[in-house]
Amino acid sequence: MKKVISSIAVCSLAVCALASCGSKKSEKAAESADITGKWSIDSLEDDTLQNGGIIFQDGKGSVYTDSSKILHFNDEGLELGNGESDSTVISKEYFKEEGKKLTVDLSGMELLVMTKLDDTEGYDGTYSLEGGLLYEELSAEMSDGAEKKPESVDISLKFDGESSEMLFNDLFNYEIKDGKLSFSGYSAIMGITSDDGPYDYKIDGDKLSITSQKKTETFTRVK
Repeated sequence: MKKVISSIAVCSLAVCALASCGSKKSEKAAESADITGKWSIDSLEDDTLQNGGIIFQDGKGSVYTDSSKILHFNDEGLELGNGESDSTVISKEYFKEEGKKLTVDLSGMELLVMTKLDDTEGYDGTYSLEGGLLYEELSAEMSDGAEKKPESVDISLKFDGESSEMLFNDLFNYEIKDGKLSFSGYSAIMGITSDDGPYDYKIDGDKLSITSQKKTETFTRVK
């Protein structure tokens, strides 16, 4: 179980780290370029996750990952995997439901505590992750020792059949001014400090590129 959680935490936060290490050596983007929307990273170096990326919206930046191989519901209960062929199914007998609140309690160990945010039938739908082992492990990962993690972490999970997506909501702030991209707020997992930036970026059609000191990461707009 801990291996599964670590996979989700490390890989999802790595997406943000790759995207935010900018360099002033990259080509200046047009001031009118709009980064609003959902962007999938073109190169995600981990077999446990199918894809992931960043969502820019109204000055707030969120990070998402496709966690289908690791976490999803099936007819028998909650299926947990590590991105490989082996998986474990937590039977529905370990589910506790109170209204829209769902707790997956495995013999006294709460794995998930979450509240459903929509009115979809069954276990499909979007949930706010509020507690349990998964939430605790993800929250603990959000610190590199140089900076304290946020006082609260807004994480949601979206389930659709054998698919699932994890979203770290409003993780950081961003601003575009004079054609440059600046970040503020929580930055411990982003490889930046308050003294860094602003950053150059480039949009070419459906492609967004951000250059770090060593390489350029590209993203594709999700339509």
